[in-house]
Amino acid sequence: MRCCFLFRLLMLITAVMATTVNAATDYSETHQHILGTELSLTLVGLSHTEAQDVSKKIMQDISRLDALLSNYRDDSEISRLNAQQLKSLSPELQQVLQLCESWRAKTEAAFSCRIGNLLASWRNAAALGEVPERIALRKDARRADTAELNEHFSSSDVQWQIDGLAKGYILDQALHKARMLAPQASGIKIDIGGDAVYWGSNAQGAPWQVAVAEPQHSPDNANFYGVLSLQSRAVAYSGHSRRYLEINHRRFSHIINPVDGWPVSNAPSAIVVASDAATADALATALTVMPINDGLALVKRLPDVEALIMTETGKTFASDGWYSLLIPDEAHRPLWENDMQFLVEYEIPPLTVAEYRRPYVAVWITDADKKVVRQLLVHGKSLRWLREIPLWWRRYGRRDESMIDGLARPTPTPGQHMLVWDGRDDQGRKVDKGDYVLHLEIAREHGERELLRVPFELSGQAFTQQVHGKKEVGAVKVSFKP
Repeated sequence: MRCCFLFRLLMLITAVMATTVNAATDYSETHQHILGTELSLTLVGLSHTEAQDVSKKIMQDISRLDALLSNYRDDSEISRLNAQQLKSLSPELQQVLQLCESWRAKTEAAFSCRIGNLLASWRNAAALGEVPERIALRKDARRADTAELNEHFSSSDVQWQIDGLAKGYILDQALHKARMLAPQASGIKIDIGGDAVYWGSNAQGAPWQVAVAEPQHSPDNANFYGVLSLQSRAVAYSGHSRRYLEINHRRFSHIINPVDGWPVSNAPSAIVVASDAATADALATALTVMPINDGLALVKRLPDVEALIMTETGKTFASDGWYSLLIPDEAHRPLWENDMQFLVEYEIPPLTVAEYRRPYVAVWITDADKKVVRQLLVHGKSLRWLREIPLWWRRYGRRDESMIDGLARPTPTPGQHMLVWDGRDDQGRKVDKGDYVLHLEIAREHGERELLRVPFELSGQAFTQQVHGKKEVGAVKVSFKP
């Protein structure tokens, strides 16, 4: 299930309805109640008459697929499968269920379509005003995950909830249909509830431009992380902030962790760009459930996929190629010119002590007003001991525990370590020139704590600044150089 209005993909260049019959231009239509949401369709390079005919046939095919795949309809094929009323399945439903099972395996059940019973339990709980028993939910989740399916994908322990992938599947099929019906079209955009496919060029003959809004703001304002430039790509978003169940004055996310049946808490939002919408759809949901590091590792293994993951406080974690998809405007040009690099080098000295434990380390940058600009790294994955890095924990860590999933790395071994900074803040925006401070805080179980600060100025000129710790950390060097 998706929060399509929280973090919508907003078209900055919108299609204009054709006004002259048979003139080659762009054409747009909007339709309601498709998979429980709104659909918009834009065709570029067709006459008004051609576009109307193509649009009609596309919508007929989408309506046919909606009747097969919509969990919002009691008479759909998927609803009848859940009611144990089918002896055979359509090829389309078989394909969707096969994709569901494939993504369940790829994500180690972070994405699963086997959660219908779990969602029903939460809906019933909300109606009764009683929070479900966690142990019972965990048993139901385990039963659904391990259920053996018959040749018709049916089991008494599984209720399918496929809307986390069906929307993407329908988008892919609709785009394929549109290209078959209108090979002369120069551009096609199909959007269902904020997830969309973009093919060819927009009405101006340029790549489709899609603005990415900040998750903590409404979609009608002008706060954007950046603008994607897309051709032959699909985009999907999944997030938590404004869709929830409220039971006894407690709020629970509408996104369920398939592993234990419990709503995900303090989880990030995710936007995914992929070559097909089904991939983007499934992966966007999975990334809101998986630890951020694991999610980015999965994205890296998949071909033609990029993602941006955002915590509730606005901190962003991008896949390796995410920024290459953005329009290179002033907000997203690299700060560093002439092949300059910003490096942070620090030493963890070897200590001959009883019961030596590797230290926990936090590294972050603040501006002249002592406001955090960028959190570079946290060494250590145990929340219990990360609390022992007192300054970092009080000011940053406890406010956004999901952020730790993306920052955290294993505790460091003694020796030299190096970090790089790309000149962006925690929201992915370019920082201004000026005065800054690098902070390195270190704590070790059965050891001591140290906090080092390295002030520096960003002016475009090369520099090196260095300080030395007392015991737990050696030299800390900050340099800006070719």
